[in-house]
Amino acid sequence: MRLNYLKRIITTILLATILLTPIVAQNVRVEVGKRATTIPKICADVVPASIEGTVDIPALVKEVNCKGAGDMLNEYTYVMKSQKREKDKKGQFKEETKTYEVYIPTLKGGTRARGILLMTSQNGVPVPPNELEKERLRAGERLEKEENEIARRTAPTQTDSDQKTGMLPLGMYPHMGIHRDNLGIQRANRSLDVHTVLTTSELRLVRREQIDGRETLVFNFIPRHAAQFDNAEKYVAQLQGAIWIDVTDRIVTRLLAWPSNVKDTNNTDSMRQASEPTPAVEVEMMRLPEGVWLARVSRVNGADYPKLFDGVPYEISLSYSEYKRFNTEIKDVQVEMPKSSP
Repeated sequence: MRLNYLKRIITTILLATILLTPIVAQNVRVEVGKRATTIPKICADVVPASIEGTVDIPALVKEVNCKGAGDMLNEYTYVMKSQKREKDKKGQFKEETKTYEVYIPTLKGGTRARGILLMTSQNGVPVPPNELEKERLRAGERLEKEENEIARRTAPTQTDSDQKTGMLPLGMYPHMGIHRDNLGIQRANRSLDVHTVLTTSELRLVRREQIDGRETLVFNFIPRHAAQFDNAEKYVAQLQGAIWIDVTDRIVTRLLAWPSNVKDTNNTDSMRQASEPTPAVEVEMMRLPEGVWLARVSRVNGADYPKLFDGVPYEISLSYSEYKRFNTEIKDVQVEMPKSSP
């Protein structure tokens, strides 16, 4: 039993299904990534869009695209719950749930490492605390060994002459994916990225509404004619759905989409009804007390729509909670990690 738990902890888990940030569970690789304090390229020359009266949708899309292009996730520890749903040979749905601590350490000198992802429970059964602690220490040792490598790969510091005009992001949209294997060979890979939906769709304002006391614009969207997609995102051309945008912070707070022949999105409400079809993709954001927007939920649903995702037969839903901002670094080959939730 103890060996099985250890295998669960140190196996590289979810790398084939999660693409939201550079994370590995056991083979920790260091990646250069100092906190961005300059304006990202996607935000260069972006100015606030007019939304009083007639909404300037093209300008708003640029602004909303920028506002979710940050790298704030690097500054937080958090808990991630993964739920996988797929049909068995009898046509019955089965579910598997895994919960992880995710931690992206700061090494000496201020550089970021790839995230450490540690399983804390599987299907509701906790991993023994002593096994978790051992793996945290191993991760710290691996990070310490690789820190010398980071010095040889550090990018040049941006100079004042490189500074752009524009605005800074207020959040970070999630990026995730699912894939299908055949005889151990990856045959299909499908990814979900809010930026792609924003830049390849025609948006139409349908209403304004209040959500948790915040004014929100609700748009329907359909694929723009002749929009170009890479292979992992071609399915987006078959979607239609709804996007919610916070008026004050100009950021996507929710996205729901279905295959175009499944649902009339003109009737999409802020609260999903039990009778309506399950979305093919879903993203929901949350606003933290410090004003940063990070993911609450991201979902890609191949269980109900396998043809849409080129035969991928399962759904992956990721939920994020317990965001805690931190400022630590590797010392004496130890990594300070958040304690497991009871």
